Amino acid sequence: MNSLLCNWFDDWGRAIYDGLGETWLIILTLVFAAIALFLLQNILRASINKTKIKIKWFQIIFCIIFILFTIWFCTILTLR
Repeated sequence: MNSLLCNWFDDWGRAIYDGLGETWLIILTLVFAAIALFLLQNILRASINKTKIKIKWFQIIFCIIFILFTIWFCTILTLR
């Protein structure tokens, strides 16, 4: 038995897939992946070039959000 949260994400995933279609879902997945990689690159570059690491928390949080959306959209694409 699935939880209500899993059913909610599954229903929302179906609604996104039906509303956007496969092509736009692929485009959004690539855009989210590019943004996540760009944020990750900035975080890694800032930590490598500086002797004292200055962490930008908003970049880390947004990077995690974009990575999760990328993974979620990939799972939506593979389940169809």
